[in-house]
Amino acid sequence: MKKFNVLHWNFNNDKLEYYDILPYFREEYKSRLNHFKKFSKTKKYQKMTDEERKEYFKYSFVPHTLNEFKIFVESESRYQFWGRCEYEMICHGWPVRKNEHKLDIHEQIMMNIDIIAEILYDELKQN
Repeated sequence: MKKFNVLHWNFNNDKLEYYDILPYFREEYKSRLNHFKKFSKTKKYQKMTDEERKEYFKYSFVPHTLNEFKIFVESESRYQFWGRCEYEMICHGWPVRKNEHKLDIHEQIMMNIDIIAEILYDELKQN
């Protein structure tokens, strides 16, 4: 399995660490797949019209194409890594001047979404 590391400030140890984000996305993919397998066997799913299924798949889909994997990565990244202070850090240049930048894991993922989606697509479609 491939790794994709991002920068993460571990506030417990007060140091910068590398954090592999791919295990989280793999688990979320498996969770969605298992949920869909269970739900697709229910009477509620069987009775859904095409319009209702389209609405259901808008929010609870299992990605199949590369573009769907990009949507999946963005959605799950926003849910897990965006706006949580444990995944944020303040960056500034050296020597320290006025400008600072808040960098979070979601921003790092969005900078590399094409690569991350392609890695997940290749790995999960082989299985």
